[in-house]
Parts: sequence; C-alpha cells; structure tokens
Amino acid sequence: MSSRRHPPAQVAAIVLLLVLTYLQFSTLAVTSPTLDEPNHLVSGYAYLTRGDTRIKLNGPILPNALGALPLLLQPGLALSSPDDPGWDTNQYNDIADRFLWSNTASPFHIIYLARFPFMAAGWLLGALIFRWARERNGARAGLFALGFYVFCPNLLAHSRFVMTDFVPAALTCLTLYTFDRSMHSDRPAWTVAAGMALGLALASKFSLVMLTPSIAILLFMHNGWRSTRRSLGQLALTVLVAAVAVWGVYSFQVAPVSAGGLPLPAPGFWGEVESARYVLGQPWPNYLFGQISDSGWWYYFPIAFLVKTPLPVLILLAVALARTIHTRSWRREAILLLPSFLLAFGLLFSTNNLGYRYLLPLLPLIFVYVSDLVPKSSFALSPRHLVTLSLLVWHIIGALRIYPFYLTFFNEIAGGPDRGRYVLSDSNLDWGQDMAGLKQYVEENGIDRIKLSYFGIAHPTAYGLKTEPLLPIRSAMHDQGAWWLHTYYPHDPPPGVYAISVANLMGGIWIDRETYTYFRDRKPDTTIGNSIYIFTISPRGEPVGLSLAGLQIDQIDPDTYTRFGANDVRPRWFDATISLIAAPGESWVAISDLQSLPPEFAVLFDDVQPIARPRTVNDGQPYRLYRLDLAGRMRGAAAQAEQVVQAGALPATFGHTAELIGYRLAKDSERPQGVTLVTTWRAGDDVVTPLQLFVHAVDASDQIVAQADRLDASAYGWREGDTIAQVSRLALPAASDPISIRVGLYNVDTGVRLPVTIDGRAVGDYVLLKQVALNPGYSVLY
Repeated sequence: MSSRRHPPAQVAAIVLLLVLTYLQFSTLAVTSPTLDEPNHLVSGYAYLTRGDTRIKLNGPILPNALGALPLLLQPGLALSSPDDPGWDTNQYNDIADRFLWSNTASPFHIIYLARFPFMAAGWLLGALIFRWARERNGARAGLFALGFYVFCPNLLAHSRFVMTDFVPAALTCLTLYTFDRSMHSDRPAWTVAAGMALGLALASKFSLVMLTPSIAILLFMHNGWRSTRRSLGQLALTVLVAAVAVWGVYSFQVAPVSAGGLPLPAPGFWGEVESARYVLGQPWPNYLFGQISDSGWWYYFPIAFLVKTPLPVLILLAVALARTIHTRSWRREAILLLPSFLLAFGLLFSTNNLGYRYLLPLLPLIFVYVSDLVPKSSFALSPRHLVTLSLLVWHIIGALRIYPFYLTFFNEIAGGPDRGRYVLSDSNLDWGQDMAGLKQYVEENGIDRIKLSYFGIAHPTAYGLKTEPLLPIRSAMHDQGAWWLHTYYPHDPPPGVYAISVANLMGGIWIDRETYTYFRDRKPDTTIGNSIYIFTISPRGEPVGLSLAGLQIDQIDPDTYTRFGANDVRPRWFDATISLIAAPGESWVAISDLQSLPPEFAVLFDDVQPIARPRTVNDGQPYRLYRLDLAGRMRGAAAQAEQVVQAGALPATFGHTAELIGYRLAKDSERPQGVTLVTTWRAGDDVVTPLQLFVHAVDASDQIVAQADRLDASAYGWREGDTIAQVSRLALPAASDPISIRVGLYNVDTGVRLPVTIDGRAVGDYVLLKQVALNPGYSVLY
C-alpha cells in the first residue's frame, strides 16, 4: 500500500514516535544507573577504544559497543589500565565502578550519553512496527500496533538502559521483517539484508540463535519441500552473510580464543560463548512466588509473561490466536508465530531465570500480529471494533499510570507492583533504579541520615545522601561510613527511617530471606518508584548502650536481646584484646570468648561475673554478657594514672573529638625493651571519622624510633561522653638516651591531625608525655 495515499497516518505515526521520545527523555533524570549498566558500558568502551574483549558478560559485544559509542565524543574519559589484573580475571565490577563514578565527567552525563543510542533504537523499532503492520493490514493496523508499542511499559523501561535486552528485541523484529520481504521478493538484496540483520541479532544476544532454525523452517514452508535446492541456497546465503556480519561487529579479528588455541574469526564472540556456557552451568539464585531455587523453574517465563505483560495485550493475543485457529491462517502468521514460539520454548530450559527482559523480543512481533484484528478498509464502530479500541485505551492508561516507573509494571493479574513483589523480583521490579527518587524524598522530608538497604550500584554519595548501610552491603555503599559495622537487628530493628529495596525486602537474591521479615508485610510509609520501601520505626524504651567485642549486633540471640528492654540499642565496637569502650553509666558489654582481656583491662572485671553465657545465632560461638558501670571504672583507673604531660596537666582536648584524661606507661613484661602505654579518652560532641590514634617514640634528634598507629575501638561507634581506652605497645631501642612519647589523633582520609589544647591553650597537634628511657636492666626510667 502506497504511503502517499495515507499521509494522515504517517503524521499520526510521527506524533506517536514523538510521544515515545517524551516518555523516554522525561524519565531519564529519575532513573538511576541500574545494576548491570556500568559493566556493559565499560565492556563496550574498552572494545571501541582498545579492541579489548577480555571482560566477559555472557553475551555478545554489540549492545555494549552501541552504548559506548557516544562516549567517544566525550574527551578525556579515564579507563583502567590494560595491565589492571581485573581485566584478565574478569573482575569487572571494580573497573566499571571507577569508570562511571570516579571519572573526569559526571556519572550522570556519562550514563545519559550512553542511553541515547538505545532510545534511538526505540524510535527506529517503532517506525518498523508501524511499517510492517501497515504493509500487512493497512495504515490503521500500523497505527494500532505502533500505539501498543509506544505505550508498552516493559519496552519503555528497557529502551533507556545500557543493557543487552532492548537491542535484541529490535533486531529480532528487523531480522524477521527483512526475511519476510526476502521470501516474497526475487531481489537478492533482501536476502543479504536479512542475513545482515540476523548477524547483528546474533551479535547482540545468544538466545536469538533460535532465529536460525525459525528462518530455515519458514523458508521450506514458503518454497515448499519440492524446492529444497532453492531453499537451501537462500538459507546458505542468509547464514553466510550473518556470519560475516558477526565477524564485522568484532572488527574482523582473527586470533585464538585462548592461549595456545587455533586462530578463529571473531575470537571475542567465541570467548563469550564459552563464558556463557560456563556461567549458565553454575547455580544461580532464582526467585519466584517467594521461593528460591538454584536451578530455576521451567514455568518461570510463562508466569513472568502472564503477570508482566499488559492485560489488554494478553486479551488481544488470545483473540488473535483464536482467529488464526478459526481461519486456519497459519501460513500467513507463521513469520510472527513460529519464531515467537521457538524463542519462548528455548527459555523453558533455562536454569537462570533472569527476568521478563528475556521475553522482550516477543513483544514487537505480538503487536504486529494482533494488529490484524483491525479492519483494513471501512472502520464501522461495531461492538467488536469498540472493544478493540477500548483495549488500546486501557493499555495507554496503564502505561500512564505507571509513569515514570515503567520497570516496575505488573498487570492486574499480579495486582500491580506492590503485589507483584510476591511473584517476581530482581530486574522485573528492582534494579537499583530509584536512588534519585530517594534523594528527593530525603530532601523533602528533611531527613539527615537514612538507614539504607540498597539493591543497586548507584553511589548514595553522588546524590548527596548520608546513609547508614544495611545488609547486603554493595560496593556502592563503601564510602558511606563504617559499612562493615552492623547496626541493624533483624528481630527488633532500632528506631529510625528505613529505605529498603524491594528485592532485599523480599529476600533470596543475594540475601537471607529472614533479614527483613520484620518489614515484609508491614505497610510502608510510602514507596519510592515502587522499588524502595520507606518505613519509620519509633523508639521503644530508654536508649541502651552496648559494647561489642568480636561480635556484630545481629549475632546476639533474641532471648539475650530482650534483656536490653528496648529497641534503641546503640552499639559500640572494640577489640577486647587491646581496647575498651563503654557508654556513660551502667551499660551492657558483650565479649566473645575468642577475645581475652589483657591484664591492663582484666582488673576492671575482677569482681564482676557475666550475667549470661549465650551463643551467637549464626555460628554458635559463646560470648560473655556483662552489665556494669564500665565507664566509671575506666575513669577511676585513669584518675589514678598519670595526669601530667610536658605541656601541663590533663585533660588535653583534641578538637571536638576527644579528651585525653589519663595514661599509664609501664615496661612490657613479655618483650625486652618493650613498653606498654594505656591511654584513656572521653569522646566529645563532634567525633571525626575515620579516626586514628598515633603513638610515636622519638629520640633526641626528633626521629621516630618506634610507633603504634591504631585505634581498636572504632570511632564510628563513639558517642559523646563515652570512655575509651587503648593499649599501645612499643619496642624501644636499646639506649639510655631519653625517648619522648607523643600521642595524637588524626583523620585517616585526610591525614590531618586534630589540634590540641590544654587548659584553653593551643599546644600543637600532639601531646608530649613524660620522657622515658630503658636502663641496662630494661626497667623504665622517668
């Protein structure tokens, strides 16, 4: 049908594509970089700039290279050195993290540039769907198919991601369209075009290998079994061109796949094949209906298709299939139905159920297929046609209702995103895409620090967020305070505002399902983009100080935890073999049996018996639980120790972080020429973190002859008024010359020492204790 006879249809199609463009661009700023995008982006960039295919992401290079293409216009981007061992060991997460989040350009600028080719592919796919449906059944059918495509939430979501899912969907449609034309044309150019499209499809996703048998069967169906020679010739040409196209994507490289092997064309492609075969053979945590399986379920993808495909599309598909059966128009519809069936059938055997995104290639074919339900000529508004139009309107409304959070779409069968989380997880709902929305929520509600359990790779710091990281700790959280110190108790969470990614909330994907059981069925305060759930936990009981040695708070068994009588349990952490920390007044102290108190501290517990001897919940390790005024005992010991330093009398104040309130210096009984220094501190109202204590022994020429830089009661747990003690052991040189002992604190990140004042006088950035020397008998001389 000539396009000149339907200019209004073309104008309408352009308008729809402009709507698609708006729906894509207007949601970019609210869509954070998703879980796998940096890996694919750095893979493509390394290939385009170096020809490097060492990063193996279990898929061909084409989509990755496509995303990296616009970055060639961005000068000065830094890429990890080719000598970085991560390239050869396929430890790409760190390489990708640095590339996106620590580069010369903004991470948001980089990701927006990289997403542009995928959005452009979306426009081209829309135009192709319109053209194919129009050629099959007229302009109205073309607009009908295009309308369903433009407002398809699943395709809208993935057309904005630097991933290997949308481009294969577009190339599947292009392959079958050009192949359809080649079967109905005597021009070899269409066969070459079909081969090129097939090659690009194979260079974009391995699962599209199912297109090859589809094409072979379709050829024999079309030409008839008596025209075997013609079919074989056309198939051979198509496959040959496809092979050359794959080779071309890999720059016509010829090299061994592995050291010592035979040279092969496109070694990067075959290397990915080997990697994918290995990975697919490994156990993988798959989530379905709240259950976890390492081997998956054959019915995973049928269920995913049923609950993530818009219901109007499912209804139209059922009607169209019924019509095909009734009219027996299998041969006409085979170009759409047979590849769809084989692609879907191949997924039934996958042990890695990686999400609805693997079904995306089916959707453009479905839209073209159901467009046959639209009348080709006269368009009388019969009840059947009104129902068809109503389904399109329903589909559009569904897409607008989920805007701009397309990835989280679940249809009415699933009950929307909130109920859909009980069916599917991971990329079906939560890919770490809503950090930008969380930032907006925190700012609007004046939240200073939020407790965050995040299923993603976006750095909270890049969004100006201060978070308290909760399990599972991803690398993106490593610049957010002491992420290795657990503050969350799963059975009775401490008070605060919680932001929990729904994939973590439901459990099973890289996290124990029991971790967030407390929250799972509670009504959230709100949700951020349907993927981050916000909860507020109010305090219960008076705040409780708890010092933990060799333990994390989530290792405390529930029966012991109930002794605290509150959910506002405030942990401090220390290594009992060399440090102590205690809250003011009576507090709780839990010390693992794996840590023994040194003599300097054991005396503080001489007359105290543990009130319990529990075991940890994970590995059954015994620990001792005390309740006492340990801080008072520590301050009493400090008061009886040395109070004089060369600049005057203690206390010495270090910024607003701490005061040195006493010290004791003695010969180390276990080491010749060794001395032991015990310093006792009181935490201030503005603790610098990360914090380090330095103890330097310097000689008469001001040279450091011994030192001990360590602080084993983590400053991340300090609160104003806490008492801290640290044992520092030094091995002094065998000399009778006086040795000066200097003590100070510094910021580990900046190396800046804290200023010291004594009695309101500035005395520098350290405190000089009494001079010491060792006589020949190795006793300490003052």
